[in-house]
Amino acid sequence: MMKRFLMLACVAAMTIGTTWGQLAASDSAPYCNENVTLEKLTSYMDTMRTIDPRVKTFYANLVNNPTHSYRIEHLDLGFNGCTGRVDEHVDMADGSKRDNVFIFNNQGLLTQSIIQGSKGAKTTVNYSYSYDSHTSFSLKQSKSKARTINYVSLFDEHGRRAIVKGDNGSRHDYSYNENGHLTKLVTTSAKGEKRTLVYQDGYIVREEAGGKVLRYHYDFDTATGKKFLIAIKELKGTDVVHERTFDYDIDTHGRYTRVSIALDGKHQMTITREYR
Repeated sequence: MMKRFLMLACVAAMTIGTTWGQLAASDSAPYCNENVTLEKLTSYMDTMRTIDPRVKTFYANLVNNPTHSYRIEHLDLGFNGCTGRVDEHVDMADGSKRDNVFIFNNQGLLTQSIIQGSKGAKTTVNYSYSYDSHTSFSLKQSKSKARTINYVSLFDEHGRRAIVKGDNGSRHDYSYNENGHLTKLVTTSAKGEKRTLVYQDGYIVREEAGGKVLRYHYDFDTATGKKFLIAIKELKGTDVVHERTFDYDIDTHGRYTRVSIALDGKHQMTITREYR
């Protein structure tokens, strides 16, 4: 009788384990698919008390793409996870003007950038992505008139994005803490130039590049729950040798609409952004 009871208990345990596994897969299905929006994923990550590990990895691999609106920087300013089209107008202190366009898809991945250079010429780059149900979206290619770069992503034993390599010699190396949060990103350009970004709670707090050490400082907005860059200080030891400051306006979605940038108190430029 005892033997029969133990056998039944084992079968029950196996059944429960299978059921939980099926439930977990079912629970993550609405979030781990090719059509899920960044808004839906972010809402899940921000509101759920218990996060499904598969969804967490899927989300992290998405936003840790080097072209994601949570990671990509332009003139030191992030896009705070936006989607859609962003029209950016830059008024330089010398009176010159530049107009740029950034287009992000529903997952927050950059699909096209149009950047105007100092001499007025514009460079258009189109970006494409691959998709895998286990590892999420990955940067596949960037293409302009001048060059095409193909990328491949490598993942660690936990399924997290570890390396992004371009066939032009560029590379992104990711480091995480024990909780799976991004702590460091080392980028290496095609020319071998390295830039190290240290993250805390998803925001850059330190940068090392070209022999310089920079500290990033933020203002926390309680209405949006986001941080906004207010200063970047260049350090020599513990002394501040240069300081770039940012005065900004944001919209109700926590996106920069106007930013005035100064270096050591001298105005450099004003950036205005329109989100469509």
